[in-house]
Amino acid sequence: MEEKTMRTTLKAFMISIFLCLFASSAWSLAILDGTVEVGEVDTLLASISLPKSADKMELNWVKSVLGRDDITLDAKYDDMSWHPTDQAHTYAIDFATYNPEYFLIKIGTGGLSASTSHFLYLNTPELGWGVVDLANLGIAEIIGIGRVSHIDEFNGGAPVPEPATLLLLGSGLLGLAGFRHKVRK
Repeated sequence: MEEKTMRTTLKAFMISIFLCLFASSAWSLAILDGTVEVGEVDTLLASISLPKSADKMELNWVKSVLGRDDITLDAKYDDMSWHPTDQAHTYAIDFATYNPEYFLIKIGTGGLSASTSHFLYLNTPELGWGVVDLANLGIAEIIGIGRVSHIDEFNGGAPVPEPATLLLLGSGLLGLAGFRHKVRK
């Protein structure tokens, strides 16, 4: 009877591993060459035209929009590597910090019909990428990423183990349990 229970447990475990291997987002954008999924377009929360791009001014604006005092500026960089996705006018950036909760994009407004310069996004931390549809910014002239001045990242988290790592750990523990069971017989 005990062997039958062990087989049933092993079958259930193998089925769950199989299902986990094929679990993914129902819909996801990919970098243009199709090799990396970057998730969905992140949610634009607010936009404004700030007179300066000072860190403190941007941080205070983000705190006021979110109504939270615990927001921290974790990274600011102007040397960005944007990747076009398989959706028109949509770009992805691999973040400097691990899955920031929010990110801000500052664009240069010289010669544009609109004066909005700062755009705050809620990051969908599925894959650690920022995904932006420039056509949704409401500025007709911005259809290329060259206008982006810098990116700010807020409240980056600590790394979390990947699902594959957890699967490997779980199967190792199951193997040890099976070995122990066999040795006891």
